[in-house]
Amino acid sequence: MNELTAFLLVALAISAGLWLYLYLKDKRRHEKLMGHLNHRYFQGLNYLLNDESDRAIDVFIKLAETSDDTFEPQLALGNLYRRKGEVERAIRLHQSLISKPDLPEPYRTRALLALGQDYMSAGLLDRAEILFSELVEVEAHSPAALKFLCDIYQQEQDWSDAIRTARRYEAVSGRDMKAEVGHFYCELADQALLEGDRDKAEKQLRQALRADPGSVRAELIRARMQQENGQWSEAIAAYQAAARRDLDYLPEFIADAVRCFQHAGRHEELNDWLESLMQQYPGISPVLARADIMHKEQGQAAAAAFIAEALQERDSVRGLEALIRLSKQAGSSAGEVSQHLDVLHHLVKKLLAKKARHQCRHCGFSARSLHWQCPSCKSWGTVKPIYGIEHE
Repeated sequence: MNELTAFLLVALAISAGLWLYLYLKDKRRHEKLMGHLNHRYFQGLNYLLNDESDRAIDVFIKLAETSDDTFEPQLALGNLYRRKGEVERAIRLHQSLISKPDLPEPYRTRALLALGQDYMSAGLLDRAEILFSELVEVEAHSPAALKFLCDIYQQEQDWSDAIRTARRYEAVSGRDMKAEVGHFYCELADQALLEGDRDKAEKQLRQALRADPGSVRAELIRARMQQENGQWSEAIAAYQAAARRDLDYLPEFIADAVRCFQHAGRHEELNDWLESLMQQYPGISPVLARADIMHKEQGQAAAAAFIAEALQERDSVRGLEALIRLSKQAGSSAGEVSQHLDVLHHLVKKLLAKKARHQCRHCGFSARSLHWQCPSCKSWGTVKPIYGIEHE
């Protein structure tokens, strides 16, 4: 072994020894720090278990100033506070994470996303909008941020920004937003009609159908515009288009459609259309519409017999109520039988008056009137008439 080789081996040994010393020293320091953090962390959990939320938050805020290792549990804890309705505490915790000067950027953007959700829950929509817009600008968590921005614009009824944001969200997430965008254009059409601008409303409806060719709502708005203008044939075409798109909404517009047929003098076509609907649609609405026409043309007995026959295949309290009403009119002089029918009719009407007629197919929310956007889960086009013995 020459001197150079011996020197290199000694140098290598010294270097290895120095590295080992520094590693063990750093490991002991790290273990000491982690022991301290674990103690503080469990102290905070203990405060939580004892319902001392404010003291727990103080502990976790101090932990955030000490180490990044507690980021995940603190972020999760803030989200838990928000879900429990303790939004102010969630905001405090998430703000403490963001305010840490050396917080890595991926951690910061996640904390910003959580804080934006806190602000939304607190109703501070302007602050939430700023945070989510910042995230979109730096392309951090863009799908989630765009989704929340779209929710904010819906709450603010800013339908133009909702459309723009929904399309950006669709582009980055791949989620189909055509139904939502169609409803946003319908909202703009409704606004235009309230302002008396029918041309603008028609333009928005064209956009709605371009965005969502299956939009029932757009066809119904157009049909009612044409009906108000006495354009009976055009309104009929729009109502029939709505029926082709989704028969579930038939109870909402069948009475208006029937009036348009009658104003246009298209009685035979109306009867054919109702017959076709009765074959396609399992509910009672087309039966009642046909019975009403029979009542005027052939009398109460024929209409009652028609409903009674239909009720053998379609259980419906609405149908029963109509049958009782017609039977009362036909037998009003039958004394005691008429009195019994009066009582039964009154009870059935009370039963129907208290029942919700619509239900969200997504979350189960129930209501008597139609909501295009579910007030509970905020889904669009999921609240529809209820089928069943007490409804359709």
